[in-house]
Amino acid sequence: MSKDKIQEGRECMDKAAKYLKTSLLKWVPDYDSAADEYSKAATCFRVGKSYKESKECLMKASENYLQNGSLFHAAKCMDQAIIMSKEIGDTSDVFKLAMKASHYYQQHGSSGSASLLLNKVADMLQQSDPESAVKLLKEASNISGIEDSTGQAMEYTHKVARLLVKLKRYEEAENEIKRQFDLVAEGGPTSNMGRVTVELFLLQLAKDDYVAAKKVLHEYGMQYCEQAEIYMLDSIVNAYSDHDSTQILKMLNSPFIKHMDVEFAILAKSLTEKWIVEPKEQVTNIENEETDTSPTDFGGTLC
Repeated sequence: MSKDKIQEGRECMDKAAKYLKTSLLKWVPDYDSAADEYSKAATCFRVGKSYKESKECLMKASENYLQNGSLFHAAKCMDQAIIMSKEIGDTSDVFKLAMKASHYYQQHGSSGSASLLLNKVADMLQQSDPESAVKLLKEASNISGIEDSTGQAMEYTHKVARLLVKLKRYEEAENEIKRQFDLVAEGGPTSNMGRVTVELFLLQLAKDDYVAAKKVLHEYGMQYCEQAEIYMLDSIVNAYSDHDSTQILKMLNSPFIKHMDVEFAILAKSLTEKWIVEPKEQVTNIENEETDTSPTDFGGTLC
């Protein structure tokens, strides 16, 4: 079956090459027919599990669709070529392909397809190349924002923030979260903004900016958070003010925070570490308080 399909694919490639030839009676290549044959060849190679040849045919099909002005079909072939790249195990060129394809989708007027593609490729790259994933998601968010899809723009922006937290780029993550509040002001949904407020609060603590964290509580918490969330944030603010490590650890280990998106749950866990007093340190502190064996001016020790 695989061999038959691969042979069929090569026959389609031969047909495509013939459509591109010119002669005395045929001055212009038949780009549309060639593109269709390359697309058929790509399908045959994919079924035959010859993914590299499938990708090559998809790129040739895309080139020919572009020659014919068929922007949507050109972008679609690039979209499929990205999937073949994943099958091959080589994603080195998928960032450029995604950006090109999204550009052609937009030119055709299919902005929704553009942002969905960028999001899909970002998911593909977030482990191996998080920097490129961030760029793709930012572009997807910008496209959705231009098209007045504020809810979708907020979703992509939130994914950017999560990746930036994972990369420990807290200033940039803060900017992305604040952009979500700007999008709400433009008519975006408010259903998840309580959780987003808590995320911004944790980011300020991660930057050791207690004053900014307190401001988040009063500026956004009172507007978007449930009563239980407000109580938790207020308790943390008071505990930080009093240097009450026990209360801080209790609040940062609360079920609400532990069940946040994994990046922010890990961030909260890292915040608790600086407030944990090791048992050995506790014993040392107690001993130092109970007795002081420093020599006096008279050669004795203090009792």
